[in-house]
Amino acid sequence: MRVVGIGASAGGLGALKKLFANVPEQSGVCFVVVVHLSADHESHLAPLLQAHIRIPVQQVTGATPLEANHVYVIPPGANIDAIDTHLRLSDLETKRLERAAIDHFFLTLAEAHQEQAVGVVLTGTGSDGTAGLRRIREQGGLTVVQSPDEAEYDAMPRSAITAGVADLILPLDEILDHIIRIGQASPEITVSDDGPLSGEQAEGTLQKILAYVRTHTGHDFALYKRSTILRRIRRRMQLHRVEKLDGYLSLLREQDQEVGLLFEDLLITVTEFFRDPEVFALLGSQVIPQLFKDMGPSDRVRVWSVGCATGEEAYSVAMLLMEEEARQDIKPKQIQVFASDLHESALRKARQGIYPSSIEADVSPQRLEQFFVKQNSHYRVSNNVRERIVFAVHNILQATPFSHVQLITCRNLLIYLQRDAQRHLVSLFHYALEEDGYLLVGSAEGIESDLFVCENKKLGLYRRRSVPTPRGRPSTFALTSRRHLSEVQPVARVELPASYGVLHEQMVERYAPPSVLINPDGELVHYSARAGRYLRLAGGAPTHNFYQLLPEPLRLELRAAIHMARG
Repeated sequence: MRVVGIGASAGGLGALKKLFANVPEQSGVCFVVVVHLSADHESHLAPLLQAHIRIPVQQVTGATPLEANHVYVIPPGANIDAIDTHLRLSDLETKRLERAAIDHFFLTLAEAHQEQAVGVVLTGTGSDGTAGLRRIREQGGLTVVQSPDEAEYDAMPRSAITAGVADLILPLDEILDHIIRIGQASPEITVSDDGPLSGEQAEGTLQKILAYVRTHTGHDFALYKRSTILRRIRRRMQLHRVEKLDGYLSLLREQDQEVGLLFEDLLITVTEFFRDPEVFALLGSQVIPQLFKDMGPSDRVRVWSVGCATGEEAYSVAMLLMEEEARQDIKPKQIQVFASDLHESALRKARQGIYPSSIEADVSPQRLEQFFVKQNSHYRVSNNVRERIVFAVHNILQATPFSHVQLITCRNLLIYLQRDAQRHLVSLFHYALEEDGYLLVGSAEGIESDLFVCENKKLGLYRRRSVPTPRGRPSTFALTSRRHLSEVQPVARVELPASYGVLHEQMVERYAPPSVLINPDGELVHYSARAGRYLRLAGGAPTHNFYQLLPEPLRLELRAAIHMARG
């Protein structure tokens, strides 16, 4: 049974009446309405809706079994939770800066009902519902947003759309019809990791779909677990009401945007600020202080956040690093977080560092004040945090890893990969880490390897052992056969020009100006005649640091591009 959570705030009563105006009596769907109610007044929402709805409407007063063709309404002064086959009430948080009512319910709905969960955000102010829709989508459910153009208050719908968590954006009178019809579709695909797909040509069709994704995105998902791939493909088939796999392949070829949407679904990752507080408490109290131990003024602290998505975890780690830096008498030369992901559009959001006000539930008031700037109904990560992070598109299974890092966070990626790929990444992480460096994985991703010592299995923390990395430095994961080493020709020695200026002039002859030449530490050593229009003199002591001379809009993008060019 599909469970549809509907969230609304200002203007919600009128929207709900119109939404339910034509709901059929036998849709087979269960509806749960969550609105913002005053805890000090009795709610009349249920009887007001019942006058306009042909199916039963009731306010939840305690543990309530979910039934199809019913509407359940949140009471005042409580949160509502979806647990197994029941709805239950829980106490409101004592502080306002805790999870808002719609997000609270959507999060429990996603965990309890996964692919059978549907989240709908209607009119309202603020950003409540955005975080919950993200979780529903991560769990394979469906997310729907009212068209902002017709919403009485468009802030909540626009927040969800801006965050990229809406599968469908529809006018009110079309929302339930789409949800019911999508729920009636039954894609003929079995989600399993075992053996080829059954049915005539089914396995061949799946391989054609993966080849199509590889051709159009440049990314190969052959090393992902089949169950992960099939579950995401099934979600797309359900959304389009396609029953057979070959029908979805045809749709993929006919609709240009669908390959990008499937690619995004395959890359969905779990991301929040300080997700799993116990894990970040361990990082802040034990791991990060060790990174600073015996650090001198010429040393660097380097961390790699793998699969960073829209950046919340990378920023969370950066905040912990900066807090520890403030406690140190002798500060390191530099703190740098490398944050990598396959998803270019997610990285663009990460670089902007703009998040909805619902992050108040995850970030303490002290950190909000210290590390963020409030902008209307959103928060933006402050410049001094953003400058510590390099966001880069990076395929960890195929590209050269970052190296000489003291901490790697890679949570909830290994669990989606086949065992050979998991072993390869463990070896790669061992190579990338410095001696006694730390590896943090998801709590369900325990690793069995002689390369690491388990520090805390429950929280997924491991420490690098001082043993050789197997076969030396790991390179890209072999998807095709490589040439034998004897076929590789030695590289001829190149004589460098006598001066940086000569070298730069030779480069300018080949690549159009304006341009600059920097050394490995980011110091300017030469620049072309017209490069000055892209640089600025900052206040304070004179500097040759290239990044400090750049205007802010260029700084983060160029830093990421330069690090990627260096490999």
